[in-house]
Amino acid sequence: MENKQKHEEMLYKKAQKRVKEISNFYWFVAGYIIVAIVLLFTDYSKNIFNFNSEYIVYMLILQGIFLLGYGIYLFVPRLHNWEERKTRQLMEKYKNNGK
Repeated sequence: MENKQKHEEMLYKKAQKRVKEISNFYWFVAGYIIVAIVLLFTDYSKNIFNFNSEYIVYMLILQGIFLLGYGIYLFVPRLHNWEERKTRQLMEKYKNNGK
């Protein structure tokens, strides 16, 4: 009974961590959109920050690539759980070898 409760608590904490990661991703997307709008608006208005148009486009593309990579890492289960799978694999290996 106690093991079942600990297991459920562990699953709850894992789910809670996952929800926090997804929430952070959505905040990153919202931030990206806001920054993109501000940068594009300032580029086409008076160019307050003295950025070149190319610099802004490259910056937005690079930020978009990082955001896409993080989204793939977060939402593709095979990529997201590799650390946990590798940890279990090594634990089994060490348990079987007695080390």
